[in-house]
Amino acid sequence: MEVHAHTHTPRKKWTHYFWEFLMLFLAVFCGFLAENKREHMIEHQRAKVYAANLYEELRKDTTGINNTIRDIKITTGKLDTFCLLGTEKIKRNVTNGMLYYYASYTTLIALYASENTTIEQLKGSGNLRLMGNDISQMINVYEKKLNGLENDYGLTKPEFAKIEELYFRIFDGYAIQILLREGLARVRDSVNSMPHIRDSVFKMNTPLINEDPALMKEFIGWLDFESHIYRHHITNFLVPLKQTATELIESLKKEYHLK
Repeated sequence: MEVHAHTHTPRKKWTHYFWEFLMLFLAVFCGFLAENKREHMIEHQRAKVYAANLYEELRKDTTGINNTIRDIKITTGKLDTFCLLGTEKIKRNVTNGMLYYYASYTTLIALYASENTTIEQLKGSGNLRLMGNDISQMINVYEKKLNGLENDYGLTKPEFAKIEELYFRIFDGYAIQILLREGLARVRDSVNSMPHIRDSVFKMNTPLINEDPALMKEFIGWLDFESHIYRHHITNFLVPLKQTATELIESLKKEYHLK
């Protein structure tokens, strides 16, 4: 009778399984770190593109705000002059040409519009988080101030419509174009033409459509209100908006090394 010996497979020690598990864990963990780093780099590059676009738009915004403030100051100055001349027409020997000239600024409504395409993209795509907490908060503040200005424009729209309606009840809109065109023709060879245009129009005496003193008084009252609206826009919206835009520009410049 033959006796067969059983073959015994040597048992592996627990340390062998431990090292296998450790190697597998490290491989998976390192793969996770590599993928995470790659995602982080991609998001950083994406954020940098957004930052560069936003930076350029904000620079345009600050220029636009400065231009709007300048235009408002010019317009309110002309409207204030009209209110004074319209009230003291006889006393100051005011011609209809003078009234036509200053009243023409009634319809030159100076409203500000932002170049905020990138902010809309950031919020619409859910990528605002890429910009970091501090910059994201500043972007939200800037957008909130923009929305506040837009809302105020909406609230004052009926007032501007009323002023424009009164303007065309008193002044001939076509006549003012003729007056200014004639003034330009007379000074087309002049370097400093604007004062000459004004003086040329002043000398003209084109009749008003309606010279009712009560209507003129109502119009002057509304123009004074229009000036207050414009100054309110500067103080409560445009200046704070510019300050926030400037601060955001500096933060973007520092964080993303923009020039």
